[in-house]
Amino acid sequence: MPENILIVSNWKMNLNLDNATKLLDNLKKIKLGSKSKVLNIVCPQFLLIPYISNLLSSTDIILGGQDCHFEDFGSFTGDSSIQLLKHYKCEYVILGHSERRSQYGETNLMIKKKCEIARKNKIKPIVCVGESIKLRKKGKHIDFIINQLDECIEKNLENIIVAYEPIWSIGSGLIPSYDEILEVKTKSMNFLKERKGIKNVKILYGGSVNSQNFNDIIQMSGVDGALIGSASINIKEITKIILNVDFN
Repeated sequence: MPENILIVSNWKMNLNLDNATKLLDNLKKIKLGSKSKVLNIVCPQFLLIPYISNLLSSTDIILGGQDCHFEDFGSFTGDSSIQLLKHYKCEYVILGHSERRSQYGETNLMIKKKCEIARKNKIKPIVCVGESIKLRKKGKHIDFIINQLDECIEKNLENIIVAYEPIWSIGSGLIPSYDEILEVKTKSMNFLKERKGIKNVKILYGGSVNSQNFNDIIQMSGVDGALIGSASINIKEITKIILNVDFN
């Protein structure tokens, strides 16, 4: 079992001010304490971040962003800078989510640049990787994921967080077997430590995570936590996930 469990809530483009407030009011009732091994991280859409940052003052809940640009500022209409994430006290940022890759044409090189600027600003990047169902069926998923890691992450970092999210699992209700998750975790960690010289690697799992399967995924595959989508905006689901983390 990992030393710490990261529960990263990716709210995507969901929740308005009222719904976000209601969700956070419930999350704030969960008292993890300063010695808790659970890190509760919420990543709202950009326009919610200033508002959420204010609400999270003096709580155990950690704020993160869903993306950033790879430049500090400039003529990039519609994008948001790492400087603003830093200003509003975001400690994490999700980078390279498959939705960003497929819908906005983000390349591994762009994600690498985003990772570099996040680290320069002392914000922890959560780098997403994952294969299509076609690659999985052809048995080429490991090669694909290793290539993503190679091209997205620079060498000799002190630490890195990787979220393994198979594209075919996101929102489908399907998840890989625990052995399949373990295989990706093990080979990703070995590559990053041996070929990239990274000392501390944390691997999260994402894709159809809910309160029914969360603990089994953590215990059976040994990942360090989860990147959670739809269940993270369901008050009952995310509360169960946080309260019922099993460290045995």
